[in-house]
Amino acid sequence: MRPALLLVCTLPLLGCGLGERRIVDVSDSFCAARLRQAVPSLPPPGPGEASRLLAGGFSADAIETAEAIGVLGRMQALIDTERRPGNGVPVILARQAVTDRVLLALLDVQATLATIDCEGERADQLRGQLQRNETRRARNLGLAGILIGAGTAALTGGLSLAGAAAAGDTVGIIGGSAEAAVASTLLFGSTSGLLRTRTNLLAEIHRQPAQSSLFPPTVWRYLTRRDAPGEPNIAEEIVAEWRAAGLLDGEPELDPLFLGEARLAIEDLERRDAMLDLTEARIALMSRDLRQLLEEVTARPVPTYGRGRRAGPP
Repeated sequence: MRPALLLVCTLPLLGCGLGERRIVDVSDSFCAARLRQAVPSLPPPGPGEASRLLAGGFSADAIETAEAIGVLGRMQALIDTERRPGNGVPVILARQAVTDRVLLALLDVQATLATIDCEGERADQLRGQLQRNETRRARNLGLAGILIGAGTAALTGGLSLAGAAAAGDTVGIIGGSAEAAVASTLLFGSTSGLLRTRTNLLAEIHRQPAQSSLFPPTVWRYLTRRDAPGEPNIAEEIVAEWRAAGLLDGEPELDPLFLGEARLAIEDLERRDAMLDLTEARIALMSRDLRQLLEEVTARPVPTYGRGRRAGPP
């Protein structure tokens, strides 16, 4: 009776391990809609603006960045004021108009990176809860396996001593099958949690809508503009990096990471974190390009009057 009672006592532990499928729900109330902008779309570049800026002394890289943040017209105004006779006040004002836009673009980059960090923290929160559930489940199943093994050995030995060898063999087979079932559950079972996100930046990059409601206009144009027709843009390069790293499996349209609400396992959350990290690294490089543009703008000379001439309008 005691070995049988021992086997019966393992059933709650086994059931707890097998039934550890409670959905952990993490909402997006903290990160939601942090990047929704009331800023109008950036103006498209005018014909010949890039070539005129190139002739005016700006580099091709700086012009590409200026086009991304919609500041080509202000840079052309800066060149025009530099060519007019007079004091340096109009030039300083034109330069300030460019630097103000560069500063706003830098803040857009920081806002985007902050949202990516927030999304990563939400995934870490869910993953931590799932890992705690998985640890508890593994502990219960391990204890169940130990109790089943001990009960099976005791019952088999008792039946053998009592002369019921055939019954002992049957009990041994049943106990071994039960241990194998517990081990299989431990190896192949997994927990999952529900992740809700209205700021699904990964889906936005993968689908590339004409206008984004999640990314600021400056960052979105930087990600989706093409240097030349037929060449991949930065968003497409990010998706290619996901695929090269083995982070996209099967049909991307069916990937739960691109849904606004999905039940994700720990492996899915780790894959999501890796995709966010690659995205964050590429967006952070925009700060380097903005710095180059600002450096070229501030390095341009400011015209001044000669000695003895009073500063003022001509």
